[in-house]
Amino acid sequence: PVLELMGWKAEPLLLRRLSLYVAEASIELLSLAGSLYLSQACLTPPALFLRLLVLPLAVVCLRFVWSLRLALCYFRVQGVDVRTAINRMSSVHSRSFWSCSAATLTCLSCVLMVWHAIMFLLMTGYKYESNEAFAVKYVLGTSAFFVIVNWALWRDFVNHYKDVHDEPEDLRSLYAVFKLHKSKVIQLFKYQDLELASQVVAKATGAAAAEEGAAKLPTTCAVCLEDFTSTDPVAQLPCGHVFHPTCAHKWILEDWRCPFRCSLDCKKQEASEQAAGEQATGEQAADEARPAEVDVEAGR
Repeated sequence: PVLELMGWKAEPLLLRRLSLYVAEASIELLSLAGSLYLSQACLTPPALFLRLLVLPLAVVCLRFVWSLRLALCYFRVQGVDVRTAINRMSSVHSRSFWSCSAATLTCLSCVLMVWHAIMFLLMTGYKYESNEAFAVKYVLGTSAFFVIVNWALWRDFVNHYKDVHDEPEDLRSLYAVFKLHKSKVIQLFKYQDLELASQVVAKATGAAAAEEGAAKLPTTCAVCLEDFTSTDPVAQLPCGHVFHPTCAHKWILEDWRCPFRCSLDCKKQEASEQAAGEQATGEQAADEARPAEVDVEAGR
């Protein structure tokens, strides 16, 4: 359930169009670089064309880097196990970042559409010599082409974007569970790693502890009642109990406790119990000391 926090769950349209954004931005980047080179080599005044082409070049670079970053963050967690996916999750994977990205990429397409239209209109009024003909036609053609391309990207977003997404009802609880992972309250291991760790501890502490340690490490998930395999990822709660990550997440979302009714904040609970025990011990010692003081005063 924690993987429902991934941003592409909220923006499926952006995920489907992501490869298109990367490919279009790379082509537009190369085209603008060619326009910039030809304008500096053939057209006059070159400083004017430099100013006109630097802004769209910077916007396209931003869109290319942004789209590529989204694609990389998607492929980093695609097809990996739950443990690796949660460890790799960051703010770039969040729903809010992907929603912001969908709006930002569309706004950048609008800016580029307008700017290419301005370039097209300016070049239609440019009086060129024979040696400037190729450069002028190249800038005219690429400007007209990318006006159409960016208009198509904008219309695609407007026609297919949905204002309301199917978000999980317990989205806040999912974020809370994710924070438990990031703060190491819930830790993910492979079952074979826990087995090796228990064997090492057993060898260091003796045979009796070995039997006790073997008994403490369960071989079956108490929620789904399926046996653990050596390659299974398991979630270890602060109380020490282990379950399949999906089983643990679903149970915590329902009850916010360990399936064995242990608190998720065991350290805090143990500290409070220890403080209460010390306070009770102090009060008991004080009660025992009072009769002795009375006897001493009576003897006097």
